[in-house]
Amino acid sequence: MARVGGRSTWFAWFAGLVSAAALAALVWLALPMAPVVADWAGQALRGDLLPAQAQGGSAALPSPSATPDPAVADAPDPPTFPSRCEDLYPGGLWERLSSDWSLTLDEAATPPPSAVPALPEAFGAQILIGCSWQGDAGRAVLTVATVSDRAAGEAARILGASGFACAPDADGVRCERGAAEGVDAETHIVRGGLWLASIRSYPGPPTELSSTVVRVWP
Repeated sequence: MARVGGRSTWFAWFAGLVSAAALAALVWLALPMAPVVADWAGQALRGDLLPAQAQGGSAALPSPSATPDPAVADAPDPPTFPSRCEDLYPGGLWERLSSDWSLTLDEAATPPPSAVPALPEAFGAQILIGCSWQGDAGRAVLTVATVSDRAAGEAARILGASGFACAPDADGVRCERGAAEGVDAETHIVRGGLWLASIRSYPGPPTELSSTVVRVWP
């Protein structure tokens, strides 16, 4: 083979030795990392570093929570309409009345003993609950009934003409008359298709009409 002019055989051998020495130095420097590289490769093969890829699939998405919406879970139960005498009284007053041996309770679903006896017929009333407490000091009666759509107007007309003071109450009317000698106090509330009558002599068994009202119209 023809020799290329200007090149030295000795210089070529020298350059080769230097290159080999440099390569050997790099190998020697890389030897401490050999165990680390081998360990990493082993973990990758076992799937410790990338489990989803090692198993040939993608990471599973979290399933939707079965916990109900707090707004739905915490929603209160709808109010229950009274179905018996006890439902018309706050707990403390009911305990007080029912534990008083001087009182008797009649829960017959009968019209209230109003001084205006024509009310049930005029209202088209269907009696639902009757509570009549009777004692030596007098009586206290609560009555709840369903009534016709015209009952509020009839209450204002009939009771207003009978000496009661009547005033609008929500979508209905409230008529009241105080107690007098031989005359019981009466309150009649008619609205929303319901009639609540409270009749009480003084000093008779206690009552809390405001508490009863919120139970009939929650």
